[in-house]
This record gives sequence, structure tokens and C-alpha cells, in this order.
Amino acid sequence: MSYDLNIPWPSNTYKPPTEAEVLNLVNTIITNYSLGITHQVINFTVNELVKIPVSNQDAVNPIPTKQLLAKLKASCPNLSLFTRLTLVVSDLSKMQAMTKLQDCFDVIAIQPMNEKALQLTIMNIECDVISLDMSNRLPFFLKFKTIGSGLQKGLKFEISYSQIVSGPKGYQNDAVSYNLLKKNWFNNVLQLIRSSRSKGLVVSSGAQNPIQLRNANDILILLKTLGLDNSRAKACITSSPESVLVSGKLRHKSHKQVISVGDENLIDIKSEDSEKKNNVGGYKRKFLETPTGRLLKKKKV
Repeated sequence: MSYDLNIPWPSNTYKPPTEAEVLNLVNTIITNYSLGITHQVINFTVNELVKIPVSNQDAVNPIPTKQLLAKLKASCPNLSLFTRLTLVVSDLSKMQAMTKLQDCFDVIAIQPMNEKALQLTIMNIECDVISLDMSNRLPFFLKFKTIGSGLQKGLKFEISYSQIVSGPKGYQNDAVSYNLLKKNWFNNVLQLIRSSRSKGLVVSSGAQNPIQLRNANDILILLKTLGLDNSRAKACITSSPESVLVSGKLRHKSHKQVISVGDENLIDIKSEDSEKKNNVGGYKRKFLETPTGRLLKKKKV
């Protein structure tokens, strides 16, 4: 089971994409699926100045995942599609309320454009992924203290490989610009690996067309050339993106770290044994009859 957390939605605004753009997106998903990527996330990237219709919850997410799955059911039977919102921010004061957006997307990502936005995002914003533009030289230095704080919160840092594997014809027509892009990409990724101590990294495609996709073995070879060992390289495309999807799902299905497991009809069932419910051996519980009300552990008989 492999994951790809970044397949760009054709439009960066709420203007509907053309039929050709949708067809290209479908071909990209099918090609990615043929390479073994069963869990794919369609990424809707917007600038902080784009007005999001938060008053209408149905219009916040423009990605029709149900229609796409119905169209791809025959060719991709085991495909799972998810949606993602990436906010490109330079001033967090202009950003709209995140609480109104979190319930509309499976994954929330922030792309900070300066060091202040990066620090405030890690400190104050509840998101799943921090994405950095690796194709351009970063205007700030990635510090271990800042990145480490994000890792402690459970944030993941994304690396998109499509910009480096496409070549000058697949990405830009100017070979000189591509050489500069390649230099910036390697410098930025190495800086991120150093500052994160090779932890909490997620590798996604960011592919805008099928030619920019690669299979898992090619991605692992690329990561090994950057200095990652085999286990951490595999984690970048398996366990790390899986934890991103799980954290995004828990944002919808949990409340203050309390989750329900199994059939929801079993919650508050009347036939449940109250003695077993309140006196489970080995669990800490509060004895109301104690004078201090402190937590005690039930003695095993």
C-alpha cells in the first residue's frame, strides 16, 4: 500500500476546470494507480487572498471525489481518493479561520512563504502538513529548533519530486532555468533533511501530468542519493503519509482525544454490564469513597 498526498487540482481558484484539464487529472490518477499508488490525495492550492466561501460549506471543497471515483471504479477498483487544502500564506493575519475549513477537507496543509509565517504556523495553526516550495531558493534558513517543534506536534514536512524528475522539457523549456531549479531543489531538500534529522518527512509527487510520476523504487533511489537510509526512505512514502491521513480523519471522528471504535450502535447500549463497565481490573479509576479522591488502581484478585 503506497500513498501520494499531492496530485494538484487543475484550478487554483473556484473557477471550474476545463474538460481537458479534468481528463488530464483522470489520466494522472490512473497512471499513478498503475504504479502501485492506491491512496491518492487531490490537492487544492489557494493563495491567502483567494476568498473562500466559508458561509456555504458545500462550496468550500470544489473537488468532486464521488464523481471521480465513479468514473474510475472500473479501471481502478481499489483506489481511495482524498481531498487536501493547501494555503499559501505570507501573513497569517490575512488567513481565514481554519476551523471553518478543517471539516471540508481530509488533509490541511500550509505553505509558508517566509520564516515568520513558518514559525507562527508551527506554533498556532492546527494542520497536518507543512509544504515548502523546493523549486525556488528558500528566503530563510531552516532551523532545527523550529522544525523540531513542528515534529513534536506531529506535523509532517512535504517534499515533492515532480519538479526534479521531469527534466527541462517536462517542466520548463529553458535548460538554464531548469539547472537552477535542480540546484535549488537539492539544496532545499538537504537543508530540510538536516534540520529535521531525517524524521517526519513525506514524499509526494505534485505531478501535473502522467509524465511526472515515478514508482516507489525510483523514489527510494532518489531518497537514498540524498542520504536517507532504507528504513527512513520507505517511511517517507508509507508510514508517514498514512499518519497524515489518520490525523486528518481523527480531526473529524474524534473529540478531545476521545474516539469511538467499532459499531456506533454499541455506544450507550442499555444491555451493557454496568459492573464490568465501572470496575474493569487493571484500569485506574477514581474511588468516590476515598477522602482525597485521588486516583487508585484496583487490586487484582
